[in-house]
Amino acid sequence: MLEIRREIQQHSGLNLSAILFALFKRKRTVLLCATVGIIAAAAFYFFYPPVYESQAKLLVRYVVERSAVDPIEAGKAAAASSDTTDRVIGAEMEILTSWDLAVQVAQAIGPKRLLSHSGQAATETEAVNAISLGLKVISNKGSNIILVSYKNRDPQMVTLVLQELLSRYFVKHLEVHRSAGAFDFVTQQTDQVRARLNQTEDALKSLRDKTGIVSLKEGSTALTTEAAKTQEQLNAAEAELAEKQALVDQIAENKSKAWKRKKPTDGRAQLAGIQAKVETLKSRLRDIQRRTKQLSELGPQIEDLERKREMDEANYKYFAASLEKARIDEALDPTKMPNISAVQRPSPPMLETKTRNKIALELVGGGIALGIALALLRGLVLNRTVGRPLELETQLHIPLMLSIPYSSGRNGHLALPPNGSAADSGALAPRLHHPKLAPWEAGHFIRPYCDAIRDRLGLYFELNHLTHKPKLVGVAGFSEEAGTSTLAAGLAASLSETNDGKVLLVDINLGPEDVHPFFKGKPAYPLNAALKPRSAIASAADNLYLATVGSPTAGPAQLGLKKFFDMMPNLKASDFDYIIFDMPPLSQTSPTWGMASFMDKLLLVVEAEKNSRELIKRGYGKLVAERDNVAVVVNKARSYVPKWLDAES
Repeated sequence: MLEIRREIQQHSGLNLSAILFALFKRKRTVLLCATVGIIAAAAFYFFYPPVYESQAKLLVRYVVERSAVDPIEAGKAAAASSDTTDRVIGAEMEILTSWDLAVQVAQAIGPKRLLSHSGQAATETEAVNAISLGLKVISNKGSNIILVSYKNRDPQMVTLVLQELLSRYFVKHLEVHRSAGAFDFVTQQTDQVRARLNQTEDALKSLRDKTGIVSLKEGSTALTTEAAKTQEQLNAAEAELAEKQALVDQIAENKSKAWKRKKPTDGRAQLAGIQAKVETLKSRLRDIQRRTKQLSELGPQIEDLERKREMDEANYKYFAASLEKARIDEALDPTKMPNISAVQRPSPPMLETKTRNKIALELVGGGIALGIALALLRGLVLNRTVGRPLELETQLHIPLMLSIPYSSGRNGHLALPPNGSAADSGALAPRLHHPKLAPWEAGHFIRPYCDAIRDRLGLYFELNHLTHKPKLVGVAGFSEEAGTSTLAAGLAASLSETNDGKVLLVDINLGPEDVHPFFKGKPAYPLNAALKPRSAIASAADNLYLATVGSPTAGPAQLGLKKFFDMMPNLKASDFDYIIFDMPPLSQTSPTWGMASFMDKLLLVVEAEKNSRELIKRGYGKLVAERDNVAVVVNKARSYVPKWLDAES
């Protein structure tokens, strides 16, 4: 099968003409399937139960996520967006078609009421299935409009179900996008954060009181500055003390009269004052150092408490704001959500005919498509015969000599009869009660084609310099009903009208029981008697004679090769110009295979739509291998395609 398809494609066998031929040949199949499809569509159209539909439209501006309330999504608090995307619309469509929402609607309306037309006790699952099957939710890409429709046989039920679905959808939307019980959760978290903040502030106050500073950073800076300043003052006081001490000692030792005396008591008093100042500064410096050491020891605790207080303050502010939003969510009416609104409320029930019309059209189209598929399958794939004369050249590469169209025998014409049958005898000698024309008469439809074959044979003989007499022409086919007898008789009659000599038509297919008056009571002669007549033989028409194979006592005629060889001298010595052999079909035991090589020209008749391509190709190749003297004639070719469509006509 694959080889045949490859061969068809390679040699243009599968083209528009082949498709049209296959379709018009089996137009009855196409019409029958189309009729069945139309009948099925009509039955479905009229018996399809009426279905009603209600539609509603939702506008989704944006979606408020639970992040502003739910601490799990706290990182997305700023993610509330006003942009509606396909992802958001898809999520809303999933909510509308969810099983949970259908269950809520079924419970609200009641399974018995929903499936009242079924006449049986309905379960909740069946009611939910009915809602899911009748519900349709669609949205165009990039649009923020969602179309919701519901179909049901009950016109009152469609609007009721859709209204209940939309009202419960808003509640379901809040359940999905916002946390249930968020107010209680946020209130509890706010109280806990406030308590932790109070504990942190108390502990921080205790440490501040202990260290005597308000801020760790500022206190550390102040102590460092104070310590530096005190140290500076202490250094200055110690320097002054040393100076005064030296001065007092010098005054005490130097009692020279040249010096102006001072009262010793005055120097010692100043010296004592400076010493007291130094001790005070030292004490102050020790206190600063002690406080600095204490601050360095408690500093990490203070830092931890300050960081904890900052975190607790931030959490407290967050939960305080969330608590306010939770109060709003708790008191929010689902039907008054600002982000989703109903552009169109559920419409009144309308008779839905789109599905019915679509299925009816699909049945019609399916019937036509099935008919076309069957016709093409049988004509292009399963059919192995030659249907069109052009196939010989395009697929089998066999040159075509002539194509003879099919004739139904109307208007006095004879259809081509089978080889060796009573129909052949009727073609050669019409019975008295059958007024149809014989093949050699001018009015027979075969005569124009026989004249054309005669002219081409004459040209062939001239081009090949075949001037000997008699010229042997064989007519053979692949089946008994190929029409070789009528073609041979018509060709013999056509050759006899050229006045080039006598023509002998030898019918190898007829047995003794088939020997009958040839025409107007004139006898048909045995082949030996015709070749070597002892007396004058009667002609069937001008220059046309008939001979048969066999004797009155023999069985059905079989002209073997040995007998044919023995007759060859008589054939060549006869006074006939043309001898036309009406030969048996080409079968495995047919003598035609051996006789064909002795013919000057062999006409191979192919019966259209009967002989397979493999048989023709194999038979033609075998004949040509013996001698290249074969010309192919396609008989009973039909053209099913109208002439204005047929490119081969």
